[in-house]
Amino acid sequence: MKKLKAEIGEIAFIMETSDDFENITLFDTETGEIVSIPNELISAVESDDEEALQDLPDWEKDLIETAENIINDERGRYVDIPRKPSYEAYNLMVEFASSVTNKDLREKLEIALYGKGAFRRFKNVISDYPEEEKRWFAFKDKRLRQEVIEWLNSLGIMPIEDSKE
Repeated sequence: MKKLKAEIGEIAFIMETSDDFENITLFDTETGEIVSIPNELISAVESDDEEALQDLPDWEKDLIETAENIINDERGRYVDIPRKPSYEAYNLMVEFASSVTNKDLREKLEIALYGKGAFRRFKNVISDYPEEEKRWFAFKDKRLRQEVIEWLNSLGIMPIEDSKE
């Protein structure tokens, strides 16, 4: 397994957020970097549209070479960072709620998790219990980090964590 420095917290955040249709977000399996490129830039490079490429802002022009590398990647260097479906995040809240020992809070969380708006209600209920809220964030963070590490391992990568994470 290849050892590679990886920003586990940032990858977890990307996995947790819904798809961004304006950008393509990839993991570089050679450098451990997270690469985000606007879809319009990828399209312009793919179609070799010189006019569109010249009209890009300077910061996007700096990404043209990276976009070309992504398009021409035949070795699988750049890998899509998978997104978690919302039901997995919901199931994590259900699992946490069932672990709460305070009966009143557990019941409030179970009620909050029923029906549309469950994410917001869960957040509102747990915020009234600072110690349990801290425990929730630690529970969630541990699980997401574990999922990122498992995903990286499936790519043949043993992550070396950044000390600032």
